[in-house]
Amino acid sequence: MKHRLVAALALISGLASIRYMMAFSILVLFAKEWLGLDSTRYGLLLAFSAIGGLAGSAMTPRFRHILGYRSSILGSLALGSLSLGMLAISTTALLAGIMLAFYIMHAVIWNVCSLSLRQRLVPEQLMGRVSAASRVLGLAGLALGSVAGGLLGSVNLTLPIAAGASVFALCVALAWRGIGKEPEAVIQ
Repeated sequence: MKHRLVAALALISGLASIRYMMAFSILVLFAKEWLGLDSTRYGLLLAFSAIGGLAGSAMTPRFRHILGYRSSILGSLALGSLSLGMLAISTTALLAGIMLAFYIMHAVIWNVCSLSLRQRLVPEQLMGRVSAASRVLGLAGLALGSVAGGLLGSVNLTLPIAAGASVFALCVALAWRGIGKEPEAVIQ
């Protein structure tokens, strides 16, 4: 907690878990009831997210090299917020699929950049403790997000997705403040 950048990454990871589960805990209901998809089309919708994940894995090293950690992380979190916000107002399966692809792309970029940055910053003898603390925050966030998603989804199926986009906006603000101007200078 004393290392501002490592603490910010852990906190953002916990919040990211909340917003992820808020949306994904009701995704099948959103697809069926809001978009009118059957099980086959739902599978195709999920295939779009896989395509986004593949694209994100291919692009992340280049993005990180060109933009640096800070801009890659900020950009990925902004993309996550925008894609969830657009998913919440999607009325077609195609738009929803494209937004899910961008959402999973963001998740890959965020994960690769934040975890590799943490591995470079944390001394080896503390890596287990820091990783465990981050994992606890992430798992707690998944549980909280599931409950929040279910409660909000019982009111309206777009609410958990829109709320997840709002939590992402908070993550962008935390990253903007917590990551600092150039973490690359810190790890050189």
